[in-house]
Amino acid sequence: MKLFAALLALAMVAQHCYCSAGKLIPLVDAVSATEHLQAPLKQHFQYPTFPVNFRAESSENGTTTTTRELFEMNELMRENSGWLIGTVSGRMPIVTNPYASFYNVFFADGYDAMGKILQTLNYTDYDPTGRCLLVINAAYETDHMVQLVTILWQRRIVNVALIVQEAATDADSYRAYSYDPYREGKCELLEPLLLDQFVAGRWQSLHRWYRNKMENFHGCSLSVGTFAAKPYSMVRREGNATIRYGMEVSIVENVARWFNFTIDYRSPAGTVKWGIIRAANSTGMMGMIQRNEVAFGFGCMGYNEYRNRYLTVGLPSFITQLSMAAPPARPFTWLEKLFAPFTLEAWLCIALCYAGYLLLTVLVFDSRLVTTVEHFRNPAYNVWVMLMGGPSRPVRQTSIRLFLAGFVLNALVIRTMYHSAMFERLQATTTLGSDLNTFQQINAAHMLYYMYITTSFYYKDNPLVHDRIRILWDETKDWDEVMYNISHYRLNGVFVIPLDAIEYYVKNVGQRGLVYVSSHTSINYNPGLVYPKASPLTEPFSAIIGRYQAAGLVPIWREQFRDTRYWNNAKQHPEPISLQWSHLSGGFYLWACLLALSSLVLVGERIMSRRK
Repeated sequence: MKLFAALLALAMVAQHCYCSAGKLIPLVDAVSATEHLQAPLKQHFQYPTFPVNFRAESSENGTTTTTRELFEMNELMRENSGWLIGTVSGRMPIVTNPYASFYNVFFADGYDAMGKILQTLNYTDYDPTGRCLLVINAAYETDHMVQLVTILWQRRIVNVALIVQEAATDADSYRAYSYDPYREGKCELLEPLLLDQFVAGRWQSLHRWYRNKMENFHGCSLSVGTFAAKPYSMVRREGNATIRYGMEVSIVENVARWFNFTIDYRSPAGTVKWGIIRAANSTGMMGMIQRNEVAFGFGCMGYNEYRNRYLTVGLPSFITQLSMAAPPARPFTWLEKLFAPFTLEAWLCIALCYAGYLLLTVLVFDSRLVTTVEHFRNPAYNVWVMLMGGPSRPVRQTSIRLFLAGFVLNALVIRTMYHSAMFERLQATTTLGSDLNTFQQINAAHMLYYMYITTSFYYKDNPLVHDRIRILWDETKDWDEVMYNISHYRLNGVFVIPLDAIEYYVKNVGQRGLVYVSSHTSINYNPGLVYPKASPLTEPFSAIIGRYQAAGLVPIWREQFRDTRYWNNAKQHPEPISLQWSHLSGGFYLWACLLALSSLVLVGERIMSRRK
């Protein structure tokens, strides 16, 4: 309101005249001079309802003509005060809206002055999908118009109408121009295109001014940034052709078919994939997008604080999780598999039972406390025969009771329970899932968190994680190789990666080395297309991706790269498999050791017998 009052006071000071070509012209003529601006403003800037930002600029020596632009601004706001919410920016000492303006109306007395306005704009001053009206109080000049159109395209301002006088001698005849960077057969050929003419006090085709130029690219090429990121964006060779495929590639290629453009894939140079986003000097894919080297980028790029600050993120392509690929429950060694079926307490109980059985046999057969006709020269061998079986001399009926007691103890109690518990231990590497399901369990196992530098930003504020993070600096390293090493305990830790990448690894490499998902450590991760801050593609592309999601197409495109059956059946319904060497090696190692021991005993006995 203060600004409007200042403009009104300026108009009253000027009162009945403003200067144009050195002549004094009554104020009523100034009012009639805005007739060519009233209709465009009412038709295209009234709905949807947003504030309209006005700005005026003059050439270096055009101080007198500035009065004309100010009067035109003032008259437009006064005549449309019933619906118009106006702001004025530029050289005026006011605070503008902190959000980018959807409507902009710029006045200038010449092409240099209008170029000055456009050169000073940044992405905080305008909405790339909004509407912009440029009014130049000068005659049409082709070279200057091409320069303005080039600047507009550099700023990605496409919904624009530029009004100029038809001739220097005719101040009441106007033309409106625009440009189209994606015309059929003239891709990115920047030249002014005649929109409309102001004839007999009216515009002839006012409804065509702000048509949607982003609905059909007419086969033009868009540079799109991506990199190898399984399963989002991958490359394979078929003959001499390079084929792109993946979850997000399917989405992008369907968007390209819908809007009728071809894709020119580009990737960041060097070993950096995602890169670090900053206000300036960003690296990797983030830097390519920020510098407008590509129209947009994709490939496992989730949203975070810094990307939202310096780039524009569209509608998420799909919702997933940033998860931790954890190794299976640590497999038993061959020695552990032999002893793991019983706990230490159970083995102690068995040892006490055997010791009691040994004492009983010694008491019965080899002591003077019990009178019996049977005697065994070696009590240990006697216990071995009774418990394990083997050749023995004929025994009396009274001794059979001890044999039966030993059989019940060893065969029924120990062997049966031992074998039943042994079955699960033999297949431990196949049937057991991961026991690293919380941050506390991972930390208790003294494991590390392996992740890329861009992933670490999601965990920098987590006190349970940040001290144990280890950065993988080589971003070109195959993710499958990292997870394979983790599955075989070659890396003592977990690997932080999107859930889709883990599922794709399980689908293709899971039979050689299975990894599991740490179930209580995942966080939301929403990958999608990332655009430069001033991009007119965000709104139309997000709209069609939303339609794909509503139609159920995105889940279909994703399913061909995923497999979760190994996890779903891991504990409850394990698939029957044949026992492998890793399952049975312990028994054969024990048999080999005992065979070697018996051979040594045999040799020792032979040596001793010869000496005797």
